[in-house]
Amino acid sequence: MKDTHAVSDTISASAELRIGSYKLKLNLVVPTDEVPPEALMPTLRELCNQVADGVAQIAQENGDEISCRKGCAACCRQYVPISPAEARLMVELVEEMPEPGRSIIKQRFEAAVERFKESEVMETAMDYNRLSEAKRMKMVKDYFQLGIACPFLENESCSIYADRPLICREYMVISSPKHCATLDEDHIKRLKLPVSVAQTFSNMEGARRKGVNPCIPLIMALEWTAEHPDDRELLPGPKWVQYIFEDLSGTKIPDPDLS
Repeated sequence: MKDTHAVSDTISASAELRIGSYKLKLNLVVPTDEVPPEALMPTLRELCNQVADGVAQIAQENGDEISCRKGCAACCRQYVPISPAEARLMVELVEEMPEPGRSIIKQRFEAAVERFKESEVMETAMDYNRLSEAKRMKMVKDYFQLGIACPFLENESCSIYADRPLICREYMVISSPKHCATLDEDHIKRLKLPVSVAQTFSNMEGARRKGVNPCIPLIMALEWTAEHPDDRELLPGPKWVQYIFEDLSGTKIPDPDLS
């Protein structure tokens, strides 16, 4: 990561990420102040979008087309793990909604959580990051069978598309939507990303805040946030980005100049 220039309370940073033969040149704007991890979300969303766009472009060059479309919302009934930081942002997003929309969304969250707690899926779902691949896949299928729609789903479309979770941005399918409708993993063809910004961010927050579950089911965001104290770690924005890119690249990155 190379810092280029500071503007007010932000700094512009350039970075390069290689995806196979495709090279991503990233221009990111990072806050310089000490901030909680969610302050980096605009940067992370842009990074996530650019990685996904790069992979989609390579797929298109190979003759594959993304089949995900507005109105195809089977994935909005899947288990969606988010980080604590994303959960806090989701609460802010809901609280900023005008009425009666805010109350409607909260009622949907309550109904989803109630259905979730009545099931046998919850215990394993809350342990998502610790599950083996086989147990995780079984849990995901069991959760899908519950038929719990994302509280933000409106007319089979995402009503918070610009603010959707990082993991939703990384879910790209090139097979027929009919396979998604039944979660037929034998026939669903997903594009594989070289890195997962969503997983990196969740792992980072979980590792730095021991005892905090790094993955929370989206439908639990409001309840989880209400039950957990605000003990967020504050770090300069460039330091957060350093940790993120070290995890993504698997290499040590020089400390940013914070002077």
